Amino acid sequence: TFFFANYSGSRSRNPYSGVATLPSALERAGDFSQSVTRGPVSLIPVSLYDPTTRQPFAGNVIPLSRINPAAAGLLALQYMPLPNQPGKIQNYQFLASSPQNSDSLGLRLSRSFSRKDRLAVGYNLQQRNGESVQLYGFRDSTNGRGQNLDLSWTHNIRQGLINTLRGAFSRNRGDTSPFFAYGRDVAAELKITGTSRNPVSFGPPNLSFTNFGGLTDASAVVNASQTTSLNEGLLLARGKHSLRFGGEYRRTLSNSFTDQNGRGTFLFSGLATSLLDAKGQPVAATGFDFADYLLGLPQSSSVRTGSADVYFRGAAINWYAQDDFRMLPNLSFNFGLRYEFLAPLYEKFGRMANLDIAPGFTGVAVVKPGEIGPYTGEFPKGLVDPDRNNLAPRVGIAWKPYPKRPFQVRAGWGVYFNGSVYNQAASRLAQQPPFAKTSSLVTSSARQLTLQNGFPTDPAGQITNTYAVDRGYRAGYAQTWNLSLQQDLPASIVVEAGYLGTKGTRLDVQRMPNRAAPGSPLDSEQRRQIGNATGFTFDSSEGNSIYHALQLRATRRFRRGISANAMYTFSKSIDNVSTFGGGGTVVAQNDKDLRAERGLSSFDQRHTLNLFYMLTSPVGEGS
Repeated sequence: TFFFANYSGSRSRNPYSGVATLPSALERAGDFSQSVTRGPVSLIPVSLYDPTTRQPFAGNVIPLSRINPAAAGLLALQYMPLPNQPGKIQNYQFLASSPQNSDSLGLRLSRSFSRKDRLAVGYNLQQRNGESVQLYGFRDSTNGRGQNLDLSWTHNIRQGLINTLRGAFSRNRGDTSPFFAYGRDVAAELKITGTSRNPVSFGPPNLSFTNFGGLTDASAVVNASQTTSLNEGLLLARGKHSLRFGGEYRRTLSNSFTDQNGRGTFLFSGLATSLLDAKGQPVAATGFDFADYLLGLPQSSSVRTGSADVYFRGAAINWYAQDDFRMLPNLSFNFGLRYEFLAPLYEKFGRMANLDIAPGFTGVAVVKPGEIGPYTGEFPKGLVDPDRNNLAPRVGIAWKPYPKRPFQVRAGWGVYFNGSVYNQAASRLAQQPPFAKTSSLVTSSARQLTLQNGFPTDPAGQITNTYAVDRGYRAGYAQTWNLSLQQDLPASIVVEAGYLGTKGTRLDVQRMPNRAAPGSPLDSEQRRQIGNATGFTFDSSEGNSIYHALQLRATRRFRRGISANAMYTFSKSIDNVSTFGGGGTVVAQNDKDLRAERGLSSFDQRHTLNLFYMLTSPVGEGS
């Protein structure tokens, strides 16, 4: 019998340093006579135009009577501090430390009941809490607790045949409480309509500027996830073969409570106070984002509230077979095949909504689980058709061509699927109308947005869903292949030259098919292809990538208190989407020509050199 217990705890205060550009006191009062746009090289004077008359403001000063009450109220509440550094740019600095506490406890018991049977039990518990600091000093509190229990039974059936049965249970809970939660109902005080009425989402709206640091805070989140799994593995050693077979069933549960954008977000760009040319485009050196803010005229707004509590359920099945074949003393092969099925997550009460898309994106209709869409038929409960064709073969070889020389050749190829791709899509589908209020609006001449009415109620017959996923979405996968040559040298030095290639297929692409055609930003809403729908992000698996790398490595194994490693990589990566699976925020620039997205990856690095060494002190040797 073997028993092990371990406890560890950590306490830290992580430093935080924020730098931003803030408007001066004169700019907050509407005096832009000395105002300039921000730039890394030069400061260019700007002229402000009255959006009601399209004539310049006298003296480049906004009259006090024209300042929006909600904008003035947010300034009066001092959520945006005054600059504390000299100059027009990077004139605000905030230094702080945030506490992070963690306690962990681990227990493990192992006992042999006979020469053929062995039982092992393990339990781990972690508890954590801390704070995260926002740019202007707002502190959001976080806390969480996680635990894991696993039980395994190993049975020697006979010589060379071993069976292992394992069950595991894990649960994790994490909470984020924003600084403004349960505080002042700022939206009601300033008559900003359309925000969440839940006290946990009280506080000022999020403000984003072109030239200045924005006002933002975290969203309230309560999340509890749970995983239960059962897997079995069989090991058979027979002659030159070492065979492994196994399978796993996994059940997942994820409950969450959050209003992702309950306070709403406004973007100010300077459009409202710009002079427009004959094509409706802003003229250079006119307009200013903070002037738009004082007038209460954002260029765009977004909000997402309602359906705060969601209960996701999912299941996964996989099995594998693998053969390590030692054909000759200096030649080994590895063959494997893995099958993976990950069912798209579904909401326990069916509170998810997707868009049924007409051919050519000529029309859309909102569909819920089990409903029949007018264009593609009945939708499954996860709103995405299951993908049951994920076979992942793998092969490897290790060869020592000269049995008496320290020279080795290794090569391999395999397919790897992104099993977590459906998680984020389900979360976004659950925050869509009719179960939630969501809107992403751009100001127009027909409907000008203001701070007070920037989050209007949904108009009758208008589809305001901001996200949809292709019902035929399939999990992306990567093919990886490699070849390496390794040679041992004197003085415990090993040199290695290798090639690595990776090809990504069916990668995550986010598009905006209902984007307005080019023209004036003030009438963009009237130029959408689907007139009864707002602009929405469409998620599909159409991306691809290719990566090639030559790697040279030199390693000195630990000897006489010294070890070192140096690796040089010469590589190139090309893709049309720089994400593997869900989570990417980059939207295709031209929805009509996805091929134009292809180019060097955002993370492409042609030359990389990594150096590592370790020296040990001779103090204490021989003691």
